[in-house]
Amino acid sequence: MKENIDNAIAWIKEQKLPGCLTGSILLNYFPDEKHVQDIDFFAYSEQSFTQMYYAMYHSDMFQILDPLERWKSDKFRKDKQKFPKMGIQTIKFCFNTCIEVNIIYKQNCTNIYSVLSSFDLDIICKGYDTYLQKELDLTGDSTTTKIASWNRWNSNYYESELWQISRILRQLNRVFKYHKRGYNTDAVVHKYIELIDEIQKHQDIFSSETYSEKLKIRKKNTKIVKKICEIWLETHEITDKQMELINEKIKEI
Repeated sequence: MKENIDNAIAWIKEQKLPGCLTGSILLNYFPDEKHVQDIDFFAYSEQSFTQMYYAMYHSDMFQILDPLERWKSDKFRKDKQKFPKMGIQTIKFCFNTCIEVNIIYKQNCTNIYSVLSSFDLDIICKGYDTYLQKELDLTGDSTTTKIASWNRWNSNYYESELWQISRILRQLNRVFKYHKRGYNTDAVVHKYIELIDEIQKHQDIFSSETYSEKLKIRKKNTKIVKKICEIWLETHEITDKQMELINEKIKEI
């Protein structure tokens, strides 16, 4: 499995397109032969995303096996409006039928720093620029101490706007995943609770029924998410049902 991952990474680097490889794949996390890591390639532009997409699409080593990803792929090739005006575009390929490779275009992430600074955890803030062929490491000592913290390079943590806070909260699942991988993520959960408290204190300053209703939903949902986080800090255990509940509530924050 490790050989396939190395071969997939080498293939991506050979394309020399403006983008970067990031994520847990660079942390050398291979607990056993059966554990499969995703590979994430962040393109710096719509053009770079398109070039990588067609390079994989026409390569015998890459397939799209998931029905949803096939639908996204077909839509991408046929639609004139390929990229959303706001947000993110992703398509998942499979290298040699066993390694999932995500190609991603995130609006405003036009270089390796902007990609890494958009993450929530410092332990994954490491990337390899496939165009410049250079590495950028913003993880500090977190990968050696195994003590994770919130990403201080992420400006969203310093914003008080609801939509900015919501963008970070949608990454909450990652703290539980990395705890299972042996990292201490308590500090990040405490930071998430702090952000949730910011939402709870937010006042309804708009004379809009729609906004007021959405704010009520946010406050109701964040109370539930906060409670689960507090329980997790005591037990460091989370059930599948709790994870489903968090996913459901965070979508509406």
